[in-house]
Amino acid sequence: MRRRIPPRPAFRYVIDMLTAALIAFDSPGAPLRREAVARSLGSLVDSCVQGLIADALILAAPGRGLDGIADEAGCALIETPHAADGMAQALKAARRDHLLLLLAGFAVERGFAEEAQDFFAYGDSSRARTLRLAPDSLVTRLAPGLARPVGLIAPKSALSSAEGADLARLVRQMRGADLTTRARRVS
Repeated sequence: MRRRIPPRPAFRYVIDMLTAALIAFDSPGAPLRREAVARSLGSLVDSCVQGLIADALILAAPGRGLDGIADEAGCALIETPHAADGMAQALKAARRDHLLLLLAGFAVERGFAEEAQDFFAYGDSSRARTLRLAPDSLVTRLAPGLARPVGLIAPKSALSSAEGADLARLVRQMRGADLTTRARRVS
């Protein structure tokens, strides 16, 4: 006797799940290039086409010249001198209940949209998920959990109760599980 496997939820059940917020603040000693911001946004196009990401925001310091990129991408630009202020404004502007926070300069790899859709369809969507940098050293190849966190999927309510906008700190506070897909550095 064959056991019937339940079908995967239809595409329409996973549409418009996330607001993507691209954090485009310079890190100390390494100014962020505009091309890196554009490439990070470009990596999310597949997720938009598949219905995972409904809208996007760019958080940046004023005067970075990212308004053209935001306009071309059809996303909102939030300019504040401090990342924490930008995060607070992004939470207010987000249209969806879950956010994908992604550091500019990093691009999601193939399979991200499918894994995130499965997370919403079959997993505990109240729990955060961490997107880590693809292994780039022997240590991170042996222990992938030590790779730098560059993205986070979390409920808007959990992010609003967390303090600050430092992604590494948010990942520690949320204690989410790691995604199996990774992100790569773009330059």
